[in-house]
Amino acid sequence: MRTTRTALAAALAAVLLTGCGSGDDGKRDDAGQGSDGGHATPRLSVPPAFDGGRGWDAEPGRVPSSAGTDPVVAAGGAVAYVEPSADGYVVRVRDAATGKVRWTSAAYRVPATDPDAPGSPGAPGLTAVRQGDRTYLAAWAVGERTDSALSHEKEAVRIGVYPLDASGDSVAPLHDVQIPVNTQEGSVQARDGGVGLLLSWRSAGDHRAVVDLGTGRVTRYDDPAGLIPDCDSAMCAGSAVVAVTPEGPVVGGESGGIRVPGGWSGEDIAPEGVETGRTFVDGEQNGTLVGVRDGMFVARWRAADSADGYVWSAHDLASGRLLAGTVCDDDGPDTPSVPVASPNGTRLGLGPVLFDVGAGTGRCLAAEGDRPGVTVTAVADDGTAYGTTGSGTGVVVPKGTGTPEALPGGTLVPAAALDKGALFVRRGDDEALRLSVRRTR
Repeated sequence: MRTTRTALAAALAAVLLTGCGSGDDGKRDDAGQGSDGGHATPRLSVPPAFDGGRGWDAEPGRVPSSAGTDPVVAAGGAVAYVEPSADGYVVRVRDAATGKVRWTSAAYRVPATDPDAPGSPGAPGLTAVRQGDRTYLAAWAVGERTDSALSHEKEAVRIGVYPLDASGDSVAPLHDVQIPVNTQEGSVQARDGGVGLLLSWRSAGDHRAVVDLGTGRVTRYDDPAGLIPDCDSAMCAGSAVVAVTPEGPVVGGESGGIRVPGGWSGEDIAPEGVETGRTFVDGEQNGTLVGVRDGMFVARWRAADSADGYVWSAHDLASGRLLAGTVCDDDGPDTPSVPVASPNGTRLGLGPVLFDVGAGTGRCLAAEGDRPGVTVTAVADDGTAYGTTGSGTGVVVPKGTGTPEALPGGTLVPAAALDKGALFVRRGDDEALRLSVRRTR
């Protein structure tokens, strides 16, 4: 049975379980710690693998969500988040194990927005991207343009780029990038694009821009069909750049099909059990890239032996090499999502699937019989995974049996697995954000 898109959306929202903590004024420098740090640590209801009374907490305060997600990421042994300050917002990075502050950025000011536009400005979004041998953080927000250039694009995305391994206070961005956009048809999305930060927005078609986080250089892809040699414009209409490899962009067809012009193509890298021999040129494509993380991507394919069945796979982004695959009759999220990864990078999860990219195996957690489908939110190095069902029930998927088990009511679900611990994210009153790390038993 296929998990519905509505249920998946509800499951994703349920990850951020409502808490009762309140925020502070954003000026706190030290996280609340347990016996190791000398501060009392509130005991939380967490899965049995973690000690609810050992770890650290931080209360960034009132931080409105941006684009439906909270500005919190775990990467490279650190937890990074956006926190309000007197001059706007700052990016604060803490050591994941101890909670000690590694560095704090200079103030980031959200660009001014049209006062007549619906809704209120959110906090900057925060995205982590590993590019080459370095990880970067990108704080980004959309607002009105401040330059005097004549253009139909009245808005801009402002991006502050910071190396994750920075240090100090009031750290200035490595690059301060502004990209003109027109978002009258929808919001801007920013995610890991492989070799850089990938931004997407709609305005008389789909538009993409990629920021090389090492250099700050911006490459726009407003005509992706033109990247595909010998492809009739009618056949390639609706295609878009969905990722970028060291050899160039990955182009995805409107109804499926992925390829790097001059490099790998979907029909060459497809796993067993999918429809093959279909290309951009004949108009019938298979394969959809659904997420990129740390130099890997997850794809979904139509199965060859089922009218509505699917095969999911994980691949190396640079070469397209197949890393793992599994049959899973679930079409997953509506739009590309951020896969979850284990701290050591050997496990990958997205929506209803889990991959062990080292062993080359995969597991499907879609609905089966009376069991509801599971959306994966975190996966540990040993393969133990956590997630939620469409009704918001917390779930653990043990490393041994691989069979989902419901967690006791009120148990917090990890938002990310850490080395010897897990990150939990909650919202208090008035959008107050609270972060908690609890250690493995």
